[in-house]
Amino acid sequence: IYLNMNKIKLLLLLNCSLITSCVSQNISQKIQPFPENKSIYAEKIKVNEIIAIDGIDVKKGNVFVTDSRNKNAMLYQYSPPEFKCIYKGGIMGGGENEFQTPPSICKNTSDIIYVRGYTPFLIKGFMLDTTNHLSLEKEVRIPFSDGIANFMNVVNDSILIYSMFPNKLDIEKINLNSQQKTGQILIEQSQEEIFFDMNRGYLAANDSLIIYAYTYKKQIDFYRVSDMSLCKRLIDSSITPNVVVGNIKETKFIQRELVAGKNYFYIRCPKKGGGCFIEVFDYLGHSIAKYELDILLYAFGVDERNRIIYGYNSDIFEDGFLKYAY
Repeated sequence: IYLNMNKIKLLLLLNCSLITSCVSQNISQKIQPFPENKSIYAEKIKVNEIIAIDGIDVKKGNVFVTDSRNKNAMLYQYSPPEFKCIYKGGIMGGGENEFQTPPSICKNTSDIIYVRGYTPFLIKGFMLDTTNHLSLEKEVRIPFSDGIANFMNVVNDSILIYSMFPNKLDIEKINLNSQQKTGQILIEQSQEEIFFDMNRGYLAANDSLIIYAYTYKKQIDFYRVSDMSLCKRLIDSSITPNVVVGNIKETKFIQRELVAGKNYFYIRCPKKGGGCFIEVFDYLGHSIAKYELDILLYAFGVDERNRIIYGYNSDIFEDGFLKYAY
């Protein structure tokens, strides 16, 4: 009986190992070749305002940008194709509608533009009215004790997803209605220098999925918003990582920025010799397109409806936007 019980235990362990292996294999998939590969070239759009862009977002065809260096006007709204500046404002100060901290746009896939910075713990949501101007839709408070959070994404207008970087690599979820933390993704930090950590990455989300694109290796993780569980992993093991701690020039950056649209997500990847690539995936993990851009973008946003990428590079063109039709 003792031997039989040991055999049963062994069989159960083997079955568990096989199940775990199968689940792991089902989650992990090789990144497939892109069916569309295309070179696209920048149209330089000059604007009258002097701006140094930190972030870009697109809502209903309008381009919103933040500029943390101009203390007298830190938020702008432009209306293509003329690129008329519809809104320019947001000064640094302590007043009710002034920015106490440099503003940032909390990404989301709805039509509301969420802006943080009025206080470290307040996000304001704006809608475009019938005249294409911003109107305050809602205010939400965030229960941070220290205000440290990056890559903020508002999901279903009620959930905040963000990274703890640069303190940790972990991703957290907060219910904005109850003000309670309702989920967490623990990402292992493998070394003390977090900036050069192999598991460092960029975060974006739509209403059902969290996308995490690793900076130093070709890996993209998909997590469910509902339970924060890993449900898919895309890998390209043919791209060899190279991280030299403390040396940015020798370190190989593989994925640098991530934008989530309603239909697809977009990853900016460096290109040897200048320029960059924008890789496009759908939320099932299918490779959609790979665009080769002639100029490296420091920040970018995507107008999916009109198939336009808006970018910025102050070293190449500091007078406005770089526009790519794809």
